[in-house]
Amino acid sequence: MADGDLSAPLLTYYAGPDRVELSGATTANWVAKTANLLVDGHGSPGRVGLLLPLHWQAVCFLLGAAASGATVVVASDAAGLDGCPLAFVLAEHASAALDAGVDDVLAVSGHPLGARATGLPAMVLDAAAEVPGHGDHFGGPHPLTAQVEVAGRVLVAADLEHGAADLGLGAVDRVLTALPLDTSLGLQVALGALAVGASLVLVTGEVDLAAVCATERVTVTAGADVPGVRAVAQGTD
Repeated sequence: MADGDLSAPLLTYYAGPDRVELSGATTANWVAKTANLLVDGHGSPGRVGLLLPLHWQAVCFLLGAAASGATVVVASDAAGLDGCPLAFVLAEHASAALDAGVDDVLAVSGHPLGARATGLPAMVLDAAAEVPGHGDHFGGPHPLTAQVEVAGRVLVAADLEHGAADLGLGAVDRVLTALPLDTSLGLQVALGALAVGASLVLVTGEVDLAAVCATERVTVTAGADVPGVRAVAQGTD
């Protein structure tokens, strides 16, 4: 999230036929609200878990947790949330997160527009209801300077910058990624792109990738092969 035109698209999300676009300003707003929720509402937990699919909310909550000063733990299952006093999880994993010892579970519906979750267990909070009520500005550290744990690795800002350089990503790029965030490669692509000022197109479900690339003026793909567009990463390690 380098300085740039905050009115320009920063996060664009495709889930099948659904499309959601967040400008740099809107993304920053979500990040600030999330950070304020964690600091003001939950006492700045030192470790914040994330058990979510590739989604614009997942990126915003991850960045917000990082901005709050927490170490972000990106998990692939509820067991990976061990040691996290708070976690953002897909609603279907809420009970498992409680069983894993997470004190404060914030559930996410997974709906493309970020709608509220329904049928949540007792003691589970709805992230879509909790986050929006918090402040639009946060004066904490830059979200891309925090420590992130994923797939047995610990990533810091230098790793993201070096990873972006190794992949040849720059501020002019519009990066389409289909890689899950719970892999080191997927996380490095997404956060590395943001670290150098590029914008992201997140793709899940059945999507016409060639059409998306043309519409969104994608310059680089990760986890997807589209003729005529440079691919930088196809694996999920």
